[in-house]
Amino acid sequence: MLVMLCAFMFSVHILVIDHFSPKVDCVKMSCIQFFVCAVISTVFMFALETPDFASLWSAKTAILYSGILSSGVGYTLQIIGQQGNDPTVSSLILSLESVFSMISGWIVLHEKFSPKEAIGSLLIFAAIILSQLPKEIFQKICGKGRRNLNV
Repeated sequence: MLVMLCAFMFSVHILVIDHFSPKVDCVKMSCIQFFVCAVISTVFMFALETPDFASLWSAKTAILYSGILSSGVGYTLQIIGQQGNDPTVSSLILSLESVFSMISGWIVLHEKFSPKEAIGSLLIFAAIILSQLPKEIFQKICGKGRRNLNV
């Protein structure tokens, strides 16, 4: 249920970016988004956790990295990259995040992954490639068994 809610919220996020990015400065939009996220996260931190300054200070590097690079830079680049693109194509590209993170972990961190993980990544990649093929090519690959194929 949590994964479905997350997927729904990311699709709403992509549509909101598609709506507002041509109308506003993308970097300002990202800064506002970053600030709102920080405020909401802080409220939930105090509502659901019992933080103490020593714990926060000991985790400062991880907090700053995830806050600035993962959220700030990542979402700013997403907004800039998505500007002017079709939201459907953008969502397909963004769904490759797990594939790219697995490949990056393999290259940079020398992580090992199971055959199950490799097959899952290949299936995601293949599904995205197939979904972007023109109708004629898709029918040649998959056959013409379906007459009313709306791709």
